[in-house]
Amino acid sequence: MLERDLKYDLEEVNRLVRNRLSPWWEDIQNHVCQAAAEPTWEQLPAAVLAIYRYLGQQRGSSLRMAALFKMTHLASVIHESVRDDEDGQIYDRDMQFSILIGDYIYGSILKLLVEIGADSLLDVFSDTIGQINEGLVMKYKLDSAPEEILARTRASLYQAAFTSAARLRGLSPEATTWYTKLGFHMGMALEGHDLPELGAEMMNHCQISRDLFAFINQGRTTLSETALEMLILENLNQGLTRAAI
Repeated sequence: MLERDLKYDLEEVNRLVRNRLSPWWEDIQNHVCQAAAEPTWEQLPAAVLAIYRYLGQQRGSSLRMAALFKMTHLASVIHESVRDDEDGQIYDRDMQFSILIGDYIYGSILKLLVEIGADSLLDVFSDTIGQINEGLVMKYKLDSAPEEILARTRASLYQAAFTSAARLRGLSPEATTWYTKLGFHMGMALEGHDLPELGAEMMNHCQISRDLFAFINQGRTTLSETALEMLILENLNQGLTRAAI
């Protein structure tokens, strides 16, 4: 997947997200801008496109799944913006709207899965949504370690993306487990590079990702210019993540 192709596909993913959320798109612009200010906004759909292309999925299917994961991330950002009274946020119409629109997006995601014939992944998305909510509770109520929070919030999205791609490809449960692990560790590496306090842990996730990728690719004649490899070496262009594969 060349850089210009990825750029075009990411624009198409954005269009799909806007169309799906068109009734409320103008009303949630502050949340969209908040999400777009972080690397995950482009990084996550790029990873989804990479793994889906890597496992032989058609472009249309890859784009729709990337849009679904981007919507899942957006809903989590919206829910994260909702705080308690003790955090200085008053329960008003704005706060109520944020809660409702976040729930609406989650519902739209599950509905769209059924519409596109991917209802076999309902458990993957419902489990991921549960993990994200658990991670937010850990972040704001339990004072948990940053790595534990990252694992249940952002990294869980990558884990789900790789799991869903393997499931739709019809891989065996054992093979799917390896892709699930690869998605998790790549998610930790990609999302943790901006957290200096997690430097050693992130390098460990990079090493594990590299080892898993080599294991999964046993028997392939070439790995050059695959979508997954380009994700790491070209498209994200981050010094830390270059070590992942």
